[in-house]
Amino acid sequence: MSPIILGPPPGAEPAGPPPPPKGYAGTPEQLLADKEPPVCGLNIGEAWKALTEQERAYAHWMGRAGWEGARIIMGMWTENTEDLFNLVVKTFTDPTTGELVDLQKYRDAAPELWDEEWDAFLSYSAQVLSNLTNYRSFGNLKFIPRLKPSSLTLAISRSPNATAVLPLWEKLKDEIYSYEPEEATLIGKPSDGHRSGYYLGERISSDKEVARIQKAAEKLGIDVLNTRVFKAAPRVYTLLIASAEVSSEPKTHELEIDGEKLELTVKYGDASEALGRIAKALAEARKHAANEHQQKMIEKYIESFETGDIKAHIEGSRHWVKDVGPVVESYLGFIETYVDPYGARAEWEGFVAIVNKEQSAKFEKLVNRAEHLIEDLPWGKDFEVDEFKRPDFTALEILGFSTGGIPAGINIPNYYEVREQDGFKNVSLSNILSAKAPNEVLTFIAPEDVDFYKAWDTRAFDLQVANHELLGHGSGKLFGEDAQGKLNFDPEKVKNPLTGEKITTWYKPGQTPGSVLGHVSSSYEECRAESVALYLVSNNEILELFGYNDQQGQGGHSGRHIPSYGARWCFVRYHVQGARVYDPKAKRHTQAHMGARLGITNKLIEDGIAKLTLIRNDHGELEDAHIRLLVDLQVRRAIADRKGAIEFYEKLTEPLPGWADELRDLVLKKKQPRKIFAQPNTFVGPDGKIELKEYETTPAGVIESFVQRKL
Repeated sequence: MSPIILGPPPGAEPAGPPPPPKGYAGTPEQLLADKEPPVCGLNIGEAWKALTEQERAYAHWMGRAGWEGARIIMGMWTENTEDLFNLVVKTFTDPTTGELVDLQKYRDAAPELWDEEWDAFLSYSAQVLSNLTNYRSFGNLKFIPRLKPSSLTLAISRSPNATAVLPLWEKLKDEIYSYEPEEATLIGKPSDGHRSGYYLGERISSDKEVARIQKAAEKLGIDVLNTRVFKAAPRVYTLLIASAEVSSEPKTHELEIDGEKLELTVKYGDASEALGRIAKALAEARKHAANEHQQKMIEKYIESFETGDIKAHIEGSRHWVKDVGPVVESYLGFIETYVDPYGARAEWEGFVAIVNKEQSAKFEKLVNRAEHLIEDLPWGKDFEVDEFKRPDFTALEILGFSTGGIPAGINIPNYYEVREQDGFKNVSLSNILSAKAPNEVLTFIAPEDVDFYKAWDTRAFDLQVANHELLGHGSGKLFGEDAQGKLNFDPEKVKNPLTGEKITTWYKPGQTPGSVLGHVSSSYEECRAESVALYLVSNNEILELFGYNDQQGQGGHSGRHIPSYGARWCFVRYHVQGARVYDPKAKRHTQAHMGARLGITNKLIEDGIAKLTLIRNDHGELEDAHIRLLVDLQVRRAIADRKGAIEFYEKLTEPLPGWADELRDLVLKKKQPRKIFAQPNTFVGPDGKIELKEYETTPAGVIESFVQRKL
């Protein structure tokens, strides 16, 4: 009989206490905060050194203006987001110095916590700050701490600032850990049980109700881009307009919309404190502007943010477009409508960046040929812009970006009247594109394809982004009517290529694709731009501009076929990964670009061009399928065909059998944490000069950057 061993076997290490808990019991894995998300820096130091003192001052104050809007972003997600942000920042702020607490002393004050729990505490905090909410900016899904409530309570109670933060913790702790009802873990339509900071008060009951509010605003001549809605009672609403100036006497209007009476009160002053600070920062930036266009741009921005008048921001955007080739580039305001589940109301964002002249020269060549290149698009001259306004296309090194998720490229402004009359700008964010997570785990790639992926992923994406932003978003006409009733097309001559009939619908004054196409508008436009980019990726002229030629062939492919094949191959893989942000109950992707990629991938599979298991279309035989898809996408959007566009797009983006369940489950199991950025700060030094501070690429570095940002 073997002896009973009361301790570890001879020569073995003591077992120690049991391992710490793996997150809060019962929380679905997909709702837990990312474990050890990779943190990337922006590596802006060298570009900063090249700036003059005037350029640094301008960059500082424009950046400050953008970051002052961060609290506006928080309010657009949920009603608790700003309190949560305050909780995290104050927890790590030394009440005596106002700086980051001594993290080692803080850690020593909580010896009961396992190292894994302490790391989870720091990681969750960094993710809340980076997203500016506890919902993922990419996918709109809530994330919950990977440690027990009791452990998080202990961690917060040992903060040097515990007196200030414990009341906030008591207020928020149930919401932080709540994952029921399931619908509330998504940002989306209130009528579906989802959460949204755009629609406050009583629950909005239907899409038709939102459409009536939109029509009421149009009737009053109000652009809803910078608004939120408060519902006081059935058919009784307040339209909250973002402005520094506050309405002393809000105006109430009784209107009849679609045969129903409703009451709409128009109230200015939403986010007034933040917009007041933004206006002050912009006034400082104006003192250091490089030219008259920058000065007038800022003047109009200040007017818009003080009064809530979107028209002033439109005029400011005209000056921004005319400011060609600045050393310091910046844009801010209520820009993108991705977060609004109905696609009409915009989220605040603001960035400041330094132009990368070497990479911009490559894009300049593409711009020079753009007007000729878009002639290759298949929807015909009547559906193309009347005059392609040659844009400024630059590669930027981001210095600061006030947003919950930094994109890889941008095509702005979104105002069609500016794009049509003055042009637009394309920017490729070089230091975002080049940021790579260390030790990246590659999923859904066959072993024999790993080397190809590593060689072509960044280059193919670079090509895709350039085509997407310049030639995708930059092409395609919108048919519309101005305030004087004049149409920008001839209704007697122009025919709908889908039906062969005359055009019967178009955009009326005050309408935009967002307000007309509603919940599909953002994803629809991303699908159109992605389709253009993929269609043109085989264009020999574009490939030559990017340095690809027939002498670079390998493995039986010509040099020009490799990047076009690589772009399609990487594209479909991105879609497969995007299954993680598909909501089976809502039957939609919760991220616009991923919904777009689903639609294109469905079309590739439907036409036999791609298969999920193996995508080997060596010679880019995509054109026939793409012609049909591109014409459908452009025409329905161009003529403001709300019903046809929504029906077409919802069918296009309906997952194939097995994709919404088995494939999605597999993708969730293999999901990799998204990288977050430790963004730098700029400060006015003791001598009045602007100083740059960069942070270590750790969760602690992210936290310190926000503590010192003092939002």
